[in-house]
Amino acid sequence: MPDGAPGRRGGTVTGDRMESGALRDTLEAAGLSQYQADAYVTLVELGSASAVELSDACSVPQARIYDVLRDLEDRGYVETYEHGSLEARAHEPSAVVEDLQEQAAAALSAAEEIEQRWERPAVERHSVSVVNRFETVLRRAEEYVSEATSEIQLSATVDQFRELADELAAAQDRDVLVELSLHPRSGEESIPGDVEQAFPGTVTEVRHRRFPSPFLLLVDRTSVCFSPEVVFHPANEYGMVINDYSLGHVFEQYFQTVLWEGRDVVFAAGDAEPPLVFTRVRECIRELLPAHEAGADIAVRVTGRDRGGDEVAIEGTVADLIFEGPDTDRRSDDDLPAFADQATIVVDDGGERYQVGGYGAVLEDVEAHRIVVEEITGDVADR
Repeated sequence: MPDGAPGRRGGTVTGDRMESGALRDTLEAAGLSQYQADAYVTLVELGSASAVELSDACSVPQARIYDVLRDLEDRGYVETYEHGSLEARAHEPSAVVEDLQEQAAAALSAAEEIEQRWERPAVERHSVSVVNRFETVLRRAEEYVSEATSEIQLSATVDQFRELADELAAAQDRDVLVELSLHPRSGEESIPGDVEQAFPGTVTEVRHRRFPSPFLLLVDRTSVCFSPEVVFHPANEYGMVINDYSLGHVFEQYFQTVLWEGRDVVFAAGDAEPPLVFTRVRECIRELLPAHEAGADIAVRVTGRDRGGDEVAIEGTVADLIFEGPDTDRRSDDDLPAFADQATIVVDDGGERYQVGGYGAVLEDVEAHRIVVEEITGDVADR
């Protein structure tokens, strides 16, 4: 450019416009350094200026202004020329506009991708592992018990219970419900006195199955450890370690129907008066049915998740108990051990009514993880 090239001196721009600070931030996001953005915006406002004048008008030190101008010139943003000293003027802004448009397109694309990933269903982790040694199953069981937050169901021999007793006691301290189905290793076995003494503070309830059974641990409805009851040769020893909600439901049904329902209760923590804590809707209905049919007011607190998978908490009174058994005309708690197709508690919170179901609920508004019966008042039938 010839010496003495005319410059354009900027004036005040009226109307809506981006503040200079925000403009500098945008240019930095497009790839300029802080000094480059400040020098460029200032030069656009001045029209043209010597390097020294530009340095005085912006935050770039004189020792850096020459390098900054060369970098801007390499980008095609400005041109420099000698006029007694180094001077510069801003180029027609097509290069800047192109860079900003590319940055905007990239930002828009990133925003759309984030939105799509947010709306995309989450990929849950599922795993099923078959292992060769029971010791591996037991070590994983210790880990699962240590991580439990809500409930534990365990089928074990006396020795296996002793192995897990410390972890179970720690879980109880975290307010985790622990159900233990105790069974003999072989033949008929009574429960040793020292084991019975260990139940308080370690488990919530213990039932005794008088026949050898598999080792089974189910934690928070998802984590499962399983090993067959009798192995006659080490070569046949194996176990399964599972992390899957659907398979957890299968094992929970097995635990309830084979290892728990109808077995002798040998220990139960707490008393039979509220507050009562349940993790299964059918068991809760069985306990509440006489009082409900007698017209009692039953206050409950339910925590679980709604149909969308979000955690929910409901407080209210029991408005109805719904279950279907082999004979739907009979409303008797004797129907419940058959694991009827539907078991629902209707809770009225004073404004709305919610249907509360159990494990894997599909008909109800809420899948209950824990039901706390806070109070039973009024005409209460014998329970």
